[in-house]
Amino acid sequence: MAPVTTMFLGTSTVLVSDGTTSLLVDGYFTRPPLRRLLTNARPDGRLIDWALQRAGIDRLDLVLVSHSHIDHALDAPVVADVTGARLAGSPSTRMIATGYGLGIDGFVPLEAGEAIAVGAFTLTPVHAVHSPGDRYPGTIDAPVTLPARASQFRTGDCYSFHFDHPEGRVLVHASANFVPGALDDYPSDVFYLGAAGAGRQDNAWRDHYWTETVVATGAQTVFPVHFDRFWRPLSKPLAPMPKSADDLSLALAGWTARAHGERIDFRMPELWRRETVERA
Repeated sequence: MAPVTTMFLGTSTVLVSDGTTSLLVDGYFTRPPLRRLLTNARPDGRLIDWALQRAGIDRLDLVLVSHSHIDHALDAPVVADVTGARLAGSPSTRMIATGYGLGIDGFVPLEAGEAIAVGAFTLTPVHAVHSPGDRYPGTIDAPVTLPARASQFRTGDCYSFHFDHPEGRVLVHASANFVPGALDDYPSDVFYLGAAGAGRQDNAWRDHYWTETVVATGAQTVFPVHFDRFWRPLSKPLAPMPKSADDLSLALAGWTARAHGERIDFRMPELWRRETVERA
């Protein structure tokens, strides 16, 4: 059996594959400039095709949306359509797909805690909460038509995704927040840890967050995600959020110290790099 691999593709977009079955979290590639993102955004097919080709993706089985904000869900229906995948998410995500006129017949409604078999993977969406300071809470209750504003992409339901496979276990946790005990039953080998907003919290919060996520799952390899300026194109090197918005260095300092003391491999993910998951 082929190994499980992962690939980080900016923001909280992560590809998980065993060479036969390929699953993508979020699939956000257009990354419009900030002014357009806030006022007049639409998926860019040219940029989506470029990113998929750069990542070596020609087909997908499932595109999973962690929550329905624009930096997670803007491109997801289009990515699912062009790769032949089904789209999976909350009712709010379905409203986005409905507005685009895509992904309705193959839409997979997610229920937290209910596992789905996809090839050799057992995928479980786990109930999660958005990071503190959610700008656009609530649900999307009408189809989203394009062009659209960021404020139209409301959170909807929020999920973490656990991928269980005979060759390795992966957990993608896109939002920097936690539900106490929610991840206790989802052991993982590789953990993608949402960082957005963690730099605005205090050390005690960040320490508790690490305990409820990384320690709870027993992960031995941890990559932070959702740390970059999601309006900067993928053709340029990733850059952290401005310190005025979120101080990534504060979060990284504390987590690096925890990881060192707990003998966990904690490092920044490399864009486009395929990582092999080793099952403990």
